[in-house]
Order: sequence, then structure tokens, then C-alpha cells
Amino acid sequence: MKRLVLCALLALAAAAVFTPVGPGAQAQGWFDWSRSERRGYDDGYDRRGRELARRQARRARVDDDDRREPNFFQRLFGGGRVQDDDQGWRAREDAGAVEIRRKPRRVRRAPPAAAPALAATPPGVTATPTPGDPAAPPPVPVAPSTFVAVIGDSVAENLAGGLEEGFADAPELQVKRVTKPNSGLVRADYFDFVPAIQKAIEGGPITYAVFDIGVNDRQPFLDSRKDAPLSDEWKRRYASRVDAVLAPFKERKIPIYWVGLAASEGRRATTDHIAINALAKERVEAAGGTYVDVWEGFVDEDGAYSDVGLQLDGQTGRLRLPDGVHYTKAGARKLAHYVEQEIRKVFQPKPATPEAVVAAVNPDPGAAAPQPGPAAEKPKPIASPVMVLTAPRRGADGALATAPMTITARDASEQATRVLVKGEAPDADPGRMDDHRWPGAEAPKPAALLLDKAAPPAEPVSAKASPSAPPLSATDPRPTEQNAPALQSPPALR
Repeated sequence: MKRLVLCALLALAAAAVFTPVGPGAQAQGWFDWSRSERRGYDDGYDRRGRELARRQARRARVDDDDRREPNFFQRLFGGGRVQDDDQGWRAREDAGAVEIRRKPRRVRRAPPAAAPALAATPPGVTATPTPGDPAAPPPVPVAPSTFVAVIGDSVAENLAGGLEEGFADAPELQVKRVTKPNSGLVRADYFDFVPAIQKAIEGGPITYAVFDIGVNDRQPFLDSRKDAPLSDEWKRRYASRVDAVLAPFKERKIPIYWVGLAASEGRRATTDHIAINALAKERVEAAGGTYVDVWEGFVDEDGAYSDVGLQLDGQTGRLRLPDGVHYTKAGARKLAHYVEQEIRKVFQPKPATPEAVVAAVNPDPGAAAPQPGPAAEKPKPIASPVMVLTAPRRGADGALATAPMTITARDASEQATRVLVKGEAPDADPGRMDDHRWPGAEAPKPAALLLDKAAPPAEPVSAKASPSAPPLSATDPRPTEQNAPALQSPPALR
């Protein structure tokens, strides 16, 4: 029975839940939950509408503020209205902007300063143009009279550039190039230096010949490939090639300078360079040339290859390129410095002649020569002539002065002659640092020790003694009975 009642109640409850509600029932207000739900929806809609209205009002106020002129703080710290560019589009300032275009700024350049007015030149005086003056006449070109021929491969090309920089103070010296990259004395089929040298000699005068060749010679000759490089037969043929390129200069008595090969990055190549240098040095010296050794300038303290070393300015820098064969600009300048030192032993730059100076100041040959300015305008010397204080004295004719040095009478004492003339050291004062005598060695001995070694006192001299005997003075150091002190025996030792 209870089960039936429980099932009936559950059926009624299910019918009440799933049965649709009609308009009459809703009008009578049977289901109050629908009215409360509708009221919640209306309240939410009203809240959203009020929030939207507030946002619109806030945006309108911002637009009004943007239309007004920015205040002091907006101008100082930024902000205010967004300015549109000239092209009519607004720059994006949100988080997703990738580009903010800015208005181009015009750079105001200061007008060029007026050139300072030059001081008036006194009449009769010709102004000397300064080197940096654009109105100055161009320097007078100097005809080259000394020619240095650099012969070799691409390393010799680096050497030629360094020589041009080294002899920049000698405009009369010109560097000629007889170079060919990847060439050498072994591969005459690729490039033969003997006819090239003959052509260079016939083309113009050559004063000095500089060779830097051999980097590409670590290979066998084409007609004798069975002879390995640096073998006996290979050395004999290589020596004949060296003699062939030196012969034209030897016949014309042109000084020859052969630059040795430097260390290479490869260990085997460095060993071969040492052997080639020894062979070339022997043949060059036999021909009367000069062998220039540059090995120590491009190795470290252990004698190994180093691409970094001391430059000519004393700073440490890179001297070799990454290939381990060629040189940087600083390295080429250092390489050329070795040759430059040898050439400068027989070559001196010519000083400027008065005609060249006059031509530089007054290029017009028909005009009058420039007159010297007043004495007050002449430049003062920077320093006085150098005087060597340790140089020997010379007479008017250039001979050495041999007159003996005289000593004045006030200095001609025994001590002065001993110190200044003989060069002996003066006696040291007792107790001074240079007094090396034993302490007390020169001190007077005590009177007691003198009495022990003295003879027994003599008989008193009577008044009848010979008048010729001198009387004893009070300062006589000899002891007497009257002035001898009382002797005290030393205390006994216990």
C-alpha cells in the first residue's frame, strides 16, 4: 500500500513539471519564478545599457579634450590630441600596431661661415702660400731620377707597395713592378722572368733591382718530374735559374737586393723556405748582390710562424693575411723596411734646390723674384744647434786641441793635483762611510802600554850637567817621575 501511494505522488510531481503552462495560468500568477527571471533579464539589460552610455559619454569627453589645445603638462610630458599626418591617415597606437609613421623633420643647416679676411701684404713682399691653402699653386712635379725594379710574384707586389710608402720623402725615386701572381723560377712555361727582365731594362733605366720570389717554387720541374723538390738535381737546376735572372743586372753593374722568404703557416712549407733561402743566398752573394734576411721580423720569440707582431710604429698588430703567405698593409711596410734600410745606405734623397723653391712660390718665370720680408716677420728657429758636450775640443783649423790643462795658483795644491790631475781618491775622514780602516787602528795608544814598553827611568840630571843639554819641557811626552801616573794592577780573576 505504501508503495502505491509513493508511486502516485511521483506521477503527479512528474506531470506538474513536464506539463506546459498556458496563458491563463500565467495571468493568474501561478508561476512566480518566470516573473523573477524576466526581472533579472531586464535588470541585466539595463546595466549593460547604462555601461554603454557611460563609455560613449567618456569617449565624447575625450574627443572634446582632444579638440582643445593641449595644456602645459600635455606639452611637457606628451599626450593630448592625436595629430594627423599630411597624407590623411591616423597612426595606430594600439598594442597590435607594427608601424608608427612620423612626420619628416627638416634639418636646418647653419650657413657656411665666411672665410677670414687675409691680412694685407706689405708692398714689395710676396706672400708664401701655405700647403693647405686651396689658392696655393700645385706643387712642382719632380722628374724621377732613381728607379727601383721589384721583381717577383704576388708577395713582391706587396713589397712594392711598402717601398712606395717608405720612400714617400723622395719624390725623385720611382718603383717599377715586374711581377706576376702565381709565378716562380720553376714554371718557366707559365711565366719566364728572363725575357721580362730584359724587356724592363730596355724600357727604361733601372737603378736598383729587388727580388722577392720563391713562394711558388716548391714543385718539381716539368721536364724532370722524377726529381723531387730540394733534391740535388733540383737544387742544381734552381741555382742555374737564379743565376739567369741575376745575370742582366750583374752585367750592367746594377745593385741587386734579394729578399728572403719569411716563415709560412705550414710547418713543411717553412722548412722548404729555409732551404730555398740558403740556396738563393749563396747564388746572390756569388753574383755580388745583397741578401736581405727578413726571417726574424715575422716569427715569435720561439722562432715559429706568427701572423701578429710588432709594427713599425711600435704597436702590436696583424702582419700576415689568413692564407699564411701574403702580408697586410702593415706587414708589407715592415717587409719593405728591411730593403729600404739597405737601399738608403747608397741612396740619399736630393735636397730641394733654390730654383725649385722659387718655382713653387712664384710659378711665373717672367715675374720678379720674391723679396724677403722684414726681419720681424722671419720665423724663429725652433731649437738652437745641437752641441755635443762630450766631443773633444778642436782648434780653429779643425785639429784636436792638445794644450795641457792649466791649474790656477789657488787650486794648485797637493790635494787638488792628486784628485784632479792624477785622478786619485781623496783620503776619507775617520768614521765616514768610505773609511774602510779597522776601528781604532789609527787611535793613539794608552799611556800605560807605553810605560810597559819604556825603558827604566834615568837618574835625575844634576844642576851641574852640561849646559848644552836641552831642558825637559812640560809638554815632553817622555815619562818622568813627577808626571808619570800611578800604575794600578789589574784586578785578580776569580
